[in-house]
Amino acid sequence: MATPLDLLNAPEFADDRLTESINIPQYATGRPAQLGIFTDTPINTTYARIAIEEGEITIIPARERGGPGNKNMGIDRQEALVRIPHFPLDDAITPSDLQNLLVYGNGYVLQTLANVYNGKLEAIRAKHDATHHHLDWGALNGLVVDASGRVLCDLFETFDITQSVVDFDLDNTATDVAAKNRALKSIIRKALRGQPASGVRVLAGSEFFDRYVGHTSVREALKAYAGPTPNPARDDVADSFVFAGLTIERIDEDFRYRQADGTFVTREAVGENDAIAIPLGTPLFKRYVAPPDSIQEANIAPSTKVFVSTDLLPHGKGQEIHTESNVLPICLRPDVIVKLTRT
Repeated sequence: MATPLDLLNAPEFADDRLTESINIPQYATGRPAQLGIFTDTPINTTYARIAIEEGEITIIPARERGGPGNKNMGIDRQEALVRIPHFPLDDAITPSDLQNLLVYGNGYVLQTLANVYNGKLEAIRAKHDATHHHLDWGALNGLVVDASGRVLCDLFETFDITQSVVDFDLDNTATDVAAKNRALKSIIRKALRGQPASGVRVLAGSEFFDRYVGHTSVREALKAYAGPTPNPARDDVADSFVFAGLTIERIDEDFRYRQADGTFVTREAVGENDAIAIPLGTPLFKRYVAPPDSIQEANIAPSTKVFVSTDLLPHGKGQEIHTESNVLPICLRPDVIVKLTRT
């Protein structure tokens, strides 16, 4: 009868099968992923030379020194070199995962191993997704950040771009919120420069959202509205709201970072008194995916976002599971991201 260690060498547990398995679930962690803001774009290098020309950021492919250059690059462009963040996460199948599980026959042992593997891959994938979710929010703030919240590149500062800010003045009862909406949409349309978009979405902190939906001008404009959408004049608007051609969502997501002293600090995805406005359905939001740290995959644009490789542990102790992802979400035209303030 084959041992569990023998069965770990079965085709079902080959690296390519495990990599395929861990990538099956669709990435849907957090609101940016659910809205489909970023598009995965594989590249064959582990860093990106970011350049900006006429207000638009481009990723310049890396080239060997002395080799052919890239075409169509202006002489006045600004550049910054940013390494694609590398996120390794390891685990293992050990005797403790299988000890005292009563199974009979090779088929049952194989199924037990598959169940253990699936459980570990699900947990690992969830952690990679949480990391990518955090990176997405950094990009929506015009930042390239690592998993600890450290800023690797501030796109606005690096390229001397002034982010548009709209003060909605929501503490003032005389504010015309519909007029603020129109001004915001005008800013984004100009920044798009003819690029198609399916609409504008506002991702708001809790206090901004509450003040917006409860503002006097909003309630007055809708007090006689009998349509199917939530009406703040009579309904409890908890999550999202459409008014004057703008969809606003309340964001309650945050992240915990471990500091050098071992303590944790929590940061909000969006400040409670702020909001971020972005266009949807544009090709301007990319998530660059770099090759894994593997000889076989070097200099090859990857086909998956999370990679799995395995190796037997010494002395029959089981099998090591190494996973990694190498991703960089970025907005190619940061001036389409508009910051909104409550007051």
